This record gives sequence, structure tokens and C-alpha cells, in this order.
Amino acid sequence: MAHYPIEALLRPPVEWSSSLAAVSLAAIVVRAPDLLLMTRPVAWGTAVALSGVALIRFVQGWRVVRYQRGLRRNRRYRIAARDLDPDPAGLLLGQGFLWTARHTQRLWDATRAYNRRYVEPGWWARRAAAQHPLSGLPALHGVGLLEGQQRIVLPSRERQGHLFYVGTTGVGKTRAAELAITQDIRRGHPVICMDPKGDPDLFRRLHSEARRAGRPFYFFHLGYPDHSARYNPIGRFSRITEVATRIANQLPSQGNAEAFRQFAWLFTHVIARALVALGEKPDYRKTLQHMNHIEPLLVRYFEHWLDTEGPTGWRLRLNLDDPETARTSLPRHLKGRDPRALELVRFYKDHDLYDPVADGLRRAFEYEKTFFDKISVAVQPLLEKLLSGRVAELLNPDYADLDDPRPILDWPSAIRQRAVVYCGFDALTDPEVAAVVGQSLMADLVAYAGELYKHGLGENLPVPEALPETCLHLDEFAELVRGPEIVQALNKGRGAGLRFSVYLQTLADIAAGLGNRERAQQVLGNVTNTILMLRVADLETAELLADRLDTVEVNMLMLVSGATDSSEPDSPVDFTSNTQERISSQTARRLEPGYLMQLPRGHAFVLMAGGQLYKVQLPEILDPPHRLPSDLDAIARDMARRYRQASGVELQVTEDSINRAPWLWKASPLPSEEAES
Repeated sequence: MAHYPIEALLRPPVEWSSSLAAVSLAAIVVRAPDLLLMTRPVAWGTAVALSGVALIRFVQGWRVVRYQRGLRRNRRYRIAARDLDPDPAGLLLGQGFLWTARHTQRLWDATRAYNRRYVEPGWWARRAAAQHPLSGLPALHGVGLLEGQQRIVLPSRERQGHLFYVGTTGVGKTRAAELAITQDIRRGHPVICMDPKGDPDLFRRLHSEARRAGRPFYFFHLGYPDHSARYNPIGRFSRITEVATRIANQLPSQGNAEAFRQFAWLFTHVIARALVALGEKPDYRKTLQHMNHIEPLLVRYFEHWLDTEGPTGWRLRLNLDDPETARTSLPRHLKGRDPRALELVRFYKDHDLYDPVADGLRRAFEYEKTFFDKISVAVQPLLEKLLSGRVAELLNPDYADLDDPRPILDWPSAIRQRAVVYCGFDALTDPEVAAVVGQSLMADLVAYAGELYKHGLGENLPVPEALPETCLHLDEFAELVRGPEIVQALNKGRGAGLRFSVYLQTLADIAAGLGNRERAQQVLGNVTNTILMLRVADLETAELLADRLDTVEVNMLMLVSGATDSSEPDSPVDFTSNTQERISSQTARRLEPGYLMQLPRGHAFVLMAGGQLYKVQLPEILDPPHRLPSDLDAIARDMARRYRQASGVELQVTEDSINRAPWLWKASPLPSEEAES
């Protein structure tokens, strides 16, 4: 039986019949040994032997029943947050088993038509499912319960190749994110979570774990400017060209739009160089201001440059007393412009002076105004989006305002402090602004990753610091990949210590975000070293995992019967019949894509580097997060009211629903707080 190619687990527990017979015979032997012509010692010995046989057969039958019960329903897997200590081996993903050809065979047998009764839940299982719905096909996990489960851990070395979560709405991506983020924080890594839509549970978990670990916590959210940290996406750079690149990369580049994009890059680059030379940090407000009116910046820079590099007494040589005379030979498009700017440009040209920044400002100034407005029309709407409403306060911080209690987020400081950063972009309210800000933030982080790759963390420190493993969790990944920066981040990330965990619903979202299918494949090639796939909703996404698996042979038991009439009239045999069981085999995928579309909620398949496939059940973290400060608690409540998700549907959570489940929103106090009270 051990070498029989068919396990025959989908059948009645016939072992219990022999177990019952052995128990009955043992009872007879004990009660009436004389009936069987046995002495008392022999009878007791026989009874013990029969009881052993009965126990063995009962266990064998119970093994079959337990296997069949596991095919009908799944048990819940819960874990306390206080017990979720980091595993030294790596990142805990859940509990499950290694998926082999044996499990493919069992799943193949269970889903055949004549075995459906062993897979479809009975009335008791349906009652349990009504209380704790898991949906999906429980047999996907039940086929591996016969040998038991184990903790599935992603080795730390495999984390360097990034981690890719994919699943449709409401299947457990947030649960997986909470599990991974909790372990990363407790491991001491800097953690950056980018959440375009805003999940209150995830926000509470990040703050709770940061507080538990005694780590700084930064809250950046476009929807709550009064409580959000401030951040200048173009204020920090290693090369001045990065400022113009971050702005220009957010513009379309297909077809004729490329020319407008290049001009926008050139002009913003000139403005950024001038501001830096004047000792000012570039930001969106200053860029738009000088793009509409270049004269004030030109005058300031020319005067600053001439004071330091120009000829002696240059101010006395300017012809400002009779401006009309100086402008008689001006081209038509320059008439009516700022007289001082005109005179500074004339002086610059007449004396054959040269400075790259001054020359760039001069060329921008001499453009015809109407032509310039047309050519720069692409970048101005972009900057207007970033400067509308209260968002302008966050993206254009006043560094000299010491009365503003809101901190200024800076990636070098956050990573050096091992901080926990939550970035919400309020994409449900304003997706355009959210996409632009998310892309700018990612571009800034990529630029700093390049610095870490070349110089490390302690470039300007007397004692260099070890490069930390910065864990980035990017929810709704498609909202953050609208530029080429993400490709650079994924390529440089390993050397810079960045560990990406991206969360996505479908593969088509990446192609739609990048606008280029080839670039989407490039992104997928960098993040799909380890794939954790929950239930998906389309076949293309499911095939991302299924196509990477090998094929196996599955066996089928066929019943063949026949009858043959006798050809001899004198023979007493009228016909002969025979019945045979044949085992045939055929090649099949290790995992069919259709099964990935039937996974229960909270269940996933994990394909690790090297081709090992695991079936995993994600745990539910039981402990509610710690109590938030009053201002952040109000934010979490408002986030829940506006865009809390349940089963893939955006719901309006009312105050009544919050009161019915207060444990979800009002976390228990810290042990120290309880002792003080």
C-alpha cells in the first residue's frame, strides 16, 4: 500500500469496520474465554493484541476522515502581536506546507466530478462558514494537512530580491502587510510605508509598533495637512540636474510631447541653478513663480553674480537714467519688459561676460512671451496641481518658520534614525495630485538610494555607520510607478540596502501606470523574485505564477469492463465478462491558474527564489493596536469613515458601526499607562 500510486483517501473509512470487529472480539474474549477454549492469561493477551489492532485501524480511519474534513473547511489561524517576535531565520509569512506533485495529485482527485461529495461542505461546515466566512476552495489548503503544517519563513538573503504581493481587493493584502511591517519594525529596520488610498488599520499598526519599539514616527498625508509632516520633494539632491528631472519625468513623453518635456526640463533646470546659487532651496512654489515671471530672478542673480565676479564699478555703468533711449533698438517682443532686467542683459552682452547660469536666464528672458507660454504649457498645470489648497503648505515648507510644530520629513534623517514613516496620498479624493506627489517622493528616495549606493550612510561622519536595511512597503503599487524612477530604485535597491515589498491587484495596473508594456515587464522582472499570490481576479495575473512552475504527472484510476459472447453452441458458458482497474498518467501543471482564482480569503501561494512553491495561510493578528494620540485617533476615525474597505467595496463607515466594534478603533493602553493609572 505504501508504494501504491493511488492513495485512495476519498472513500468511506472502511478501517473502522475492522476496528469495530477487533474491539468486539476483544470484549468477547475477555468476557467469555471459555467459549473460545482459552485460558484466562491467553484471553487477556489476545484481548490486548486485538485492542492494539483496533487502535491502529481506528487511527488509520481517523486519518482518512480528518483529511476529508480538511477538504471541506479551513480553520482560522490567529497569532498574538506580543508573540510575533522576529524569526532569526527570516520573515514569517504564515503556516503551510511545501507544495509537491503529491498535492497536485490530491487536488486533481478531489476536484473530479465523482468525488465532489468529499469536497462540498456539509451542513455543519456551512454553518461554521456562515459565522467565519473564508470563501474560495478550502481543498487547496486541505490537501496538505495530512502531513501537518509548519511555519513558512522567507530567508533573509532572499529579501534582497524584493517581495511581490498580488491579490484582488479584500483577500488579505493588508493582513500580509501588517504581518511583514510588524516584523520589520521589531527587527530594527527603517520602515517606509506608502499607502495611496489610506488604510486606518495599517496606520494604527505602524504607529503602535513604532511606539512599542521606541522609534520616531513620521506621518505624511495629503488629506490632513494640519497634522501631517512637511516635505519638499525637490529640496534635497546630490546633483542639481535632479530637480529638473523630477519635475520633467512627471510629464508625458510620447510623440510630440517629448519636445515640450525637454523644454520644461531645460527651463526648470535654469531656475533651480539660479535659486541654489542664491542660497535658496528650490520648491514648487518658487519654480512656478519664476516660470511665470523670470525678471525678478534674473535681476537678483545678475546682481549677485556681478557683485562677486563682474567688473569693478559695474553698477555705475548701467544706463538706468534714460531707459527709453536704451530700448530704442530692442526687438518688439522685449518692449514693455522690466527695464532693470533689460539693462542688465545689455550690460552682460556688451562686455562679453559669461556665466552658465546667467546665460541660461538670459536665453529664457529673451524668449517671446507668447511663445514661451505655449511651450511651457505642459509643466504649469502640473505645478498648479501641487500648489492648490492646503497641499501647498506641505510641499513647500518654510524652513525659517520656527513656530510651525509640524516636522519636515527628510530621507537621510529618517533612515539614520531608523524611523517609521507612513505616507498617505489620499488618492480616492484627488488621484492626480496623489500620483504626482507619490512619484516625486519616490524620485527623491531613489536619488538618495544612489547616494547610499556610492557613499554609504556615513559619508560625512568621522566614523562611518553600517548601511541599514530600509524596508519599503508600497501599497497600490500601480499608483507609484508612473515614472522611470521606480525602475532605477529596483535596480539600485539591493546595493543601497532597500528592500521593496510591493502590493498590487493585477499586472495590467503596472502597464497602465507606466504607459509602456516593455517597462512594465522590466519592473516585474525586478520584483518577482519572490511572489506571494493571494486570490486574483484575472487569468493573466494568475499565469504569472503558474507559468513559472514545472509540470508533473498525475495518475488516474480507470474502471474498464467488458463482456464477450460464447461462439460455441455446445458450450455451457453463454458469455464471459471481465472488470479491470487501470492506472493511466498524464502531464499537468503543478498548479493550474484557475485554482489561484479560488483561493480562500487569507490564503496564498508563495513562490520563492529557486522555484520552491509553498501553500501558506496568513495569520490574523489578534491584539488591537495601542491607543493613538487624540489627534491621530481622530485622523484614523476619519479615514475609516471615508474610505474603509470591506470585501472589495468602498464603504461609508458610520459612527454607529464604530461604536458596535470599539476594539477596532480604541486600542488598549500600554502596560506602562495602565500601571500609572
